Amino acid sequence: MKRHLYLLFLLPLLLLLACQNEAPLPTVAPAVSQTSEDGLAPPVVSNEPIVLPTETAVPPTPTPDEPLAALVNDEPLTQATFEAELARYQQAQAELGTPEDANFGQVVLDALIEQMLIRQAAAAQGVVVTEEMVEQEMAQLQSAAGGTENFTAWLEANRYTEAEFRNVVADGLIQNQMVTAVTADVPLTAEQVHARYIQVDDATLASTLLAQIQNGDDFATLAQIHSLDRITGENGGDLDFFAQGTLLVPEVEAAAFALTEPGAVSDVITAVNRDGNPVYYIVQLIERDPERPLDAATRSVLLQQDFEAWLDELWQTAKIERFVGIDS
Repeated sequence: MKRHLYLLFLLPLLLLLACQNEAPLPTVAPAVSQTSEDGLAPPVVSNEPIVLPTETAVPPTPTPDEPLAALVNDEPLTQATFEAELARYQQAQAELGTPEDANFGQVVLDALIEQMLIRQAAAAQGVVVTEEMVEQEMAQLQSAAGGTENFTAWLEANRYTEAEFRNVVADGLIQNQMVTAVTADVPLTAEQVHARYIQVDDATLASTLLAQIQNGDDFATLAQIHSLDRITGENGGDLDFFAQGTLLVPEVEAAAFALTEPGAVSDVITAVNRDGNPVYYIVQLIERDPERPLDAATRSVLLQQDFEAWLDELWQTAKIERFVGIDS
């Protein structure tokens, strides 16, 4: 899956709001990930419904001789826009103490392209924002900054003109409308299983433990003694309830959902960890709930997956031409 960067350009809004009553105002930090309890972009938008105004917030098409960084579904992304955002990103990273690397240009270009894809999809569905909505958000941000003078100083420190920042605000409003629309079908309840597991890095030990469990030894006690996952191991390997698509180890999740009777135990399951080494699991089903309410953390995973799957489709179907190198 492509590493999505759709939060990158909403962060100026979030950080400006966060710095209320603080002085001096900081510059932005685009690489820092901030999410709401649903795991998506925080709600910086107003509560106004989706509207269909007569004018969209799409910037004017550049003149044909204006240098381009990319074409996204035949919509131009100018070199000037790319360079301005790259400079802003580099400044923020420098203030965070992040070592500059050759990926800065690619990160910024990909984020700008993804931002355009979201904007284009919103326009195709009639989801746009009005000037009044942008004005209301700007007024709130000025208030959060402590007044017009502080707000203007913040814009200058972060290399924004007011017009450029109004476009950032408009993009945030549009994106939040799309998050709501795209994830509208994510349920509030789902089938969930309550399971426990044992994790070891030795195949022989895993087979021995499985034999012991099959001979009547207590699963939870063996997990406390042997499981490498000490967070769950201390609690007998208890994973609590989880829905499909939310567990970090898909093989364990699949095994848990394949078990049908409480107390049933899987065979030894082999997976590969992030270092490429084999890891072995044994899973026991405790109980199953066909329609259990999703807690905030679980639902945030499903919301994130839904939105990123939608973004993946945008990338896969887009016509994208790049005219700048990725080592900028």
